Amino acid sequence: MKRIIVTAVTIVVCFILQTSVFDLIRLANIVPNVLLILVSCIAVMRGQKEGMITGFFCGLLLDIFYSPFLGLYAFLYMLFGFVDGLFNRIYYSDDNFLPLILIGANDLIYGILMYLFQGLLKNHLHVQYYFRSIILPEVVYTIAVGLLLHRILLRINRWLENNEKGSADFV
Repeated sequence: MKRIIVTAVTIVVCFILQTSVFDLIRLANIVPNVLLILVSCIAVMRGQKEGMITGFFCGLLLDIFYSPFLGLYAFLYMLFGFVDGLFNRIYYSDDNFLPLILIGANDLIYGILMYLFQGLLKNHLHVQYYFRSIILPEVVYTIAVGLLLHRILLRINRWLENNEKGSADFV
């Protein structure tokens, strides 16, 4: 129960960070995708099921507030949680490299898909400009923020695991 509450609070905090705090400190008019970092980290640390559930609710928040369609972001983030959860078996908590690679790959795929869904449908055909000016800077910024946020989420996960082990000792 404690894990569910902490995860829900973390989703809301990351949503607020992405939509307000990082929106105020844009670099080159780019905002890092904090919710994608959260989904990747939880999926790698906890597995497919928790990654998919977290991805669904992160995407649903984005759908409710920013999307004309309900379900596009929810499905996409849930898919990222599923795929990243596959790497749970080879992940070690001391490993920073795997989550950052997954965060970068996810953000690159996310940027390409958003260009296909939103850019091409609006007849924006400047692929190279969009890739150099929006997708790649966002990937770099998201990885940089992901390095810090992964450490924080790792500590939260360790704290939750220690509490779960401690409560299991009394049974």
